Amino acid sequence: MGKIVEVPAPLRRRLILTVLLGFACLLIGLAMFLFAGDRIMLLLSGAVCVLSFCRAYSFYRAISKKEYEIVEGTCVGIVPKPLRKYRKIRIMDDDGNESALLLSKHSKVKIGFRYRFYFKTTQRLTLGSEYFDSALSSDCFLGFEELGELGVVSTESKEGADVNGDE
Repeated sequence: MGKIVEVPAPLRRRLILTVLLGFACLLIGLAMFLFAGDRIMLLLSGAVCVLSFCRAYSFYRAISKKEYEIVEGTCVGIVPKPLRKYRKIRIMDDDGNESALLLSKHSKVKIGFRYRFYFKTTQRLTLGSEYFDSALSSDCFLGFEELGELGVVSTESKEGADVNGDE
């Protein structure tokens, strides 16, 4: 359990939310059973709970073994894909290498901000079609975190520079 503390915040959040979702489903099913006598709801919620615990356990094993890749860089472009559930995010790393990621339209990525993306390490099969590749790799995306805006200096360091620059 000590390994959870060392895990990056987005991965830890996803693990905790998966476990809490399982508990919540079980509690709802138990409440329906107690108030309405609905055994089917109890069995279905128990199945969802067990499956979410299995998913959380496999996710815990993957992150404890560090079986994930990190892509870090600045968002330099967002290309919306009409009639698709994803959009293409262009990321440039510190060395100037640009890569494209396909993320959900619900991910709140902004141009000019630095991000760290986490992906499962898998041996993906690429079919050449952007749509099929995104469908095959939809389970590979684990999460992301914002590292701040590029080129923004904190106010404390600006004030220190002004004081030192005036003398």
